[in-house]
Amino acid sequence: MHLDYSTDTVDDAQRFAYWSDVVCQHLIPAKSVVPDRQHFNARFRLRSLGKLALAEMSSPRHVWERDAQHLRSGPNEDFMLSLMVSGHGVLSQSGREVVQRNGDIVLYDAARPFSFDLAPESTLLVRIPRRQLLCRFPEAHNLTAMHLAEGHPTARLLGHMIREAASLELSGSEAMEASLAGSMLDMLSAVLQVQSDGAEAALSSHAQLYQRTREYIAAHLDDCELDVEQIAAAQHVSARTLARVFAEYGSTPIQHLWKQRLEASHAALSEGRVRQVTQAAFQHGFSDLSHFCRVFKKAYGVTPQTLLRRH
Repeated sequence: MHLDYSTDTVDDAQRFAYWSDVVCQHLIPAKSVVPDRQHFNARFRLRSLGKLALAEMSSPRHVWERDAQHLRSGPNEDFMLSLMVSGHGVLSQSGREVVQRNGDIVLYDAARPFSFDLAPESTLLVRIPRRQLLCRFPEAHNLTAMHLAEGHPTARLLGHMIREAASLELSGSEAMEASLAGSMLDMLSAVLQVQSDGAEAALSSHAQLYQRTREYIAAHLDDCELDVEQIAAAQHVSARTLARVFAEYGSTPIQHLWKQRLEASHAALSEGRVRQVTQAAFQHGFSDLSHFCRVFKKAYGVTPQTLLRRH
């Protein structure tokens, strides 16, 4: 899918409304405010990239605001990744505010209110389905509205990948698009890990243990014998201590383990990274195929076989 929208062919009085509708339709429903409607001229290009959507936007200064009313009337749990190619912006979410300048990469979450004051001569935006990102990096929602790995080589590499993906011609090659999308998400996960490592020192001891444990679980989903004792031993704490920490977040280590296994297997099937249901099951720690199929259908309302056939 390749779409190209411009206000050049729209009457001056209707340009901003037209452009706002286009952006809300293809990205995230939100309220948009612009200082000067009379001289508004903008362009919006969109392409699909596997499960991702990659947009290029250029426009005068405007402000996007997504509040509690939008969350109720237009539910959307996608993440948005923004690379400022030229221009600047100010993103506010979860009590944080970050100024975005040329080359900066920031993440924001459609499942929570945000405000984004933008003056983009050129910005690249990647819409990421929530499950696709959280199965790779479960703590992504904690890293919104901050410079991601600022100055680190991984951030520069991610920025280069996004720029190249915006210009590549891959029409008709769904497998290549899916592969590129997966590589981009893997690189984003690496960037988020760098960012997380830098922020970890500021966390409480329980929050650090919770984060380390989730990361350990994510890295060992393929171990079908993984249990709470093994998880706790890897963190050098008792199973009881680990249970208390997870209880603070309304979960248990085992509940989180099985949730991550389901999400990772769903992502593998929907992204076309496996060719058989057994691969999706066994690679993510399910040793009983019939049990996997039952819990998968209960969680997603569709069997893994059906999802595999769709992709």
